[in-house]
Amino acid sequence: MTATDLTEAPAPPFEQVYRDHAARVYRYCLSQVSNRGDAEDLAADVFAAAFHAFATVELTPGAELAWLLRIARNAVIDHRRKHTRRSALLARFFGGETEADPKANVEGEVVLRDEVRRALAAMAHLSDKDRTVIGLRIAAGLPYAEVAAVLGVSEHAATMACKRALARLQRHMGEPR
Repeated sequence: MTATDLTEAPAPPFEQVYRDHAARVYRYCLSQVSNRGDAEDLAADVFAAAFHAFATVELTPGAELAWLLRIARNAVIDHRRKHTRRSALLARFFGGETEADPKANVEGEVVLRDEVRRALAAMAHLSDKDRTVIGLRIAAGLPYAEVAAVLGVSEHAATMACKRALARLQRHMGEPR
């Protein structure tokens, strides 16, 4: 066995990082800003910043998503500072777009969109911390350990924060726990 065999595998190329994590980063951004256009812009900004820093940052293999979501979290915070009219953005979430597919289950799509609107409207009543936690756990689909890594807290603290945030969201949506 050579010394080369004992070293960790090199980080994947940026193109692979993008392919592996673009959807989760976008879903996280969408869960935070509730507007497809803004979410796309934020996700693009996240990957532009990540691309710029990729050559100089020392990432262990498997840590790419947590790193990207930390960048996304900061981008969302900056976005919130710049845009105070969140209710107008929420109202435009599905504005004017159509996904006309004759094979689609139209009723199911309507119900799903209504549920998403209700959830996003309820999220508007939550604190930034609760929205962030729900976005990481639900929209980005992260396990508690990765939520903890993004937030810089213990896994137990992330688990409890997620459970409490989801309970508050359910209360705002009028659903029993």
